[in-house]
Amino acid sequence: MNFLFFLFASLALISGLMVVSSRNPVHSVFFLILVFCFSSCLLLMLTIDFLAIIFIVVYVGAIAVLFLFVVMMLNIKLAELSESFVRYIPLGLLIGCLFLLEISYSISDELSIDTIEDNFIWGNLLLGSEGISLFGEYLYTHYIIAFIISGMILLVSMIGTINLTLYHSYDIRRQAVYKQLGRELKTAVILAK
Repeated sequence: MNFLFFLFASLALISGLMVVSSRNPVHSVFFLILVFCFSSCLLLMLTIDFLAIIFIVVYVGAIAVLFLFVVMMLNIKLAELSESFVRYIPLGLLIGCLFLLEISYSISDELSIDTIEDNFIWGNLLLGSEGISLFGEYLYTHYIIAFIISGMILLVSMIGTINLTLYHSYDIRRQAVYKQLGRELKTAVILAK
């Protein structure tokens, strides 16, 4: 059991590194799909079946395929991706250090005696409820602000993707809504013989 856990965790980490280090954007999306699949296997090992299925259905089935379509529609040049990679290393190291500090702070806070006692009380409350109903209750009560913010971020990213891939051709006849709404009733309907 531990062997499978370390196998799936290491494969997920390797696939995650390949997502950011691959030169071809289509290959990066395929490695992202592998990350989602290996994370789903980890969740299955932890007996969190609902989230494992959601990872496969939502992330692999919808979001990763959407990323793949967007990458293929944008037709990104590989030369643009390879230039000036080195100049982002200091910013990446700064963000990585801040991320590690935040994780160490949250782990040290979780290991305090008061937090451990609170977790035991919280664990006793969980014994009588189902996983899906508990997940929905906590998502839509305690974490509703984060849920709404993530929905707004997805909406903005969808609008940005549509604007990036929208192609305006000038030889296509378009509908002039302001002319249609500005017509008078007398000139709108013409009796033709």
